[in-house]
Amino acid sequence: MILLQILIGGVTRLTGSGLSITKWEIITGTIPPLNEPDWNIEFDKYKETPQYQKINKGMSLQDFKFIYFWEYFHRLWARLMGFVFLMPAIFFWVRGHFPPWLKKRVVMVFVLAALVASFGWIMVASGLIDRPWVSAYRLSFHLILAVILLAYLFWTILKCYPLKFIHNPSLNRFATFLSGGLFVQIFLGGMVSGMKAALLYPTFPMMKGEWIPSILFNSSYWKVDNFIHYENSPFFPALVHTVHRLWAYVLTILIVWFIYRLRRIQLTSFLRFSQTMFIVMLITQILLGILTVLNSVGMVPVFYGVAHQVVGIILFCVSLIFVYVLRKR
Repeated sequence: MILLQILIGGVTRLTGSGLSITKWEIITGTIPPLNEPDWNIEFDKYKETPQYQKINKGMSLQDFKFIYFWEYFHRLWARLMGFVFLMPAIFFWVRGHFPPWLKKRVVMVFVLAALVASFGWIMVASGLIDRPWVSAYRLSFHLILAVILLAYLFWTILKCYPLKFIHNPSLNRFATFLSGGLFVQIFLGGMVSGMKAALLYPTFPMMKGEWIPSILFNSSYWKVDNFIHYENSPFFPALVHTVHRLWAYVLTILIVWFIYRLRRIQLTSFLRFSQTMFIVMLITQILLGILTVLNSVGMVPVFYGVAHQVVGIILFCVSLIFVYVLRKR
């Protein structure tokens, strides 16, 4: 459900729907507009936002309903996840089915989920005052918190299964580094998306005829203000896009080397399956990354952009399997 929520969030972002609901009403916000007067009230609220006034001026009510749907669906799915997790958790806790270690993890899941939800509103609020879009920094931190929540749950699931451990300190350190590298890459991807940096260089393998954009070598752009107010200059989006690409090349080489080293040890059937998944997800992610870049002309393609994000997160989760299994029990 969390992975699907991240997918829905990606669609919400790429369709420009995230600022269509201007209030954070946890209970009453569950009910959408049910008639034309209600829709007009919501539309009037949206008309006061910078996004409408600077980008979507003249938008029809029908178009507003489209973007409202995705933001509403994103929030509704979050509520549903909370309900689906909370009810069984209370039941099993009261019945005494949770061992002490699992109780601690259940509490931590609630804390992380609350952080993700709260930061989601902080992110949305950043696009309701002056700028017509959300802060790329807040968007990326919101994404990263969701990934941390997903990874924490995934690690907990691994702990619940009697998996066979293969104690290999060297490969465990390698897998841990790869997981950390993929985590950083997801954050960079969030920044690229939040800044719409893919639109600057919709070419591959070179970036509009350059391996590294020449703007990055201009010292006059290396100012703090360009990192804070990144929308005023193409410098920081170009820098983030470049780093995201270069780090992808490095990670690809390292993952291939890691897979080669895995083939030299005796693997369980589960690890062989995980190895295959790692290879398939890596190839898929490379292709999706290239297709996303090549099709980012005027706007980022929703399908490729969302698929690229989701597969990247799956790749990260698969790397956690190796971190878990290749350690000392």
